[in-house]
Amino acid sequence: MANIGLGITRYRWIPLIVGIIAIGLGIWCLCSPVSSVPVMAYIFAGLVCVAGIFNLCFAGLNHRVAPNWGWAVALGILDLVAGIWMFCLPEQELAVTFVIVLGIWLLCVAINAICETLVLSRNSVGWTIFSVIMLVLSIYFAIVVISSPVTMAVAGWLYLGISLITYGIFRVSMYSRLKTLNKMTDGML
Repeated sequence: MANIGLGITRYRWIPLIVGIIAIGLGIWCLCSPVSSVPVMAYIFAGLVCVAGIFNLCFAGLNHRVAPNWGWAVALGILDLVAGIWMFCLPEQELAVTFVIVLGIWLLCVAINAICETLVLSRNSVGWTIFSVIMLVLSIYFAIVVISSPVTMAVAGWLYLGISLITYGIFRVSMYSRLKTLNKMTDGML
């Protein structure tokens, strides 16, 4: 029993790194609205590839102890395909593609994160509610980014930044929850 808890929480630093990356990119988007879209798109594509690699590592390292490791594999593959595809696009098509891929990516990772929250929700109603609120906000802002080209042209950087920050806050809080679970399993030994 102790090995199961230790295995799930041993690599808790991976969600922390993904969260910090998402928060950093979100803050950068809010602070640099005049930056060129291709620069943001290439940085985003690189970070999505890194997130994909981290998700695949997380799944590979936890496949024996985590029953939902397949979702991390699927998300990692989706991240890698989206990031590599964006790197291969000509710069003229990149701006529109960036908006669409970013919105779809945020929707997918937020929905996946809601599933992760429900798996980790035992004994922590407050954390579960907080996490679901952050993820619903991420989904809402991602839908705004995809569905409203006029809004995207005027204030896309605002929605993009907020959506990335809310998703990053969830990932950092997930790290904290995994750390708590690790302490709980250590106490059971």
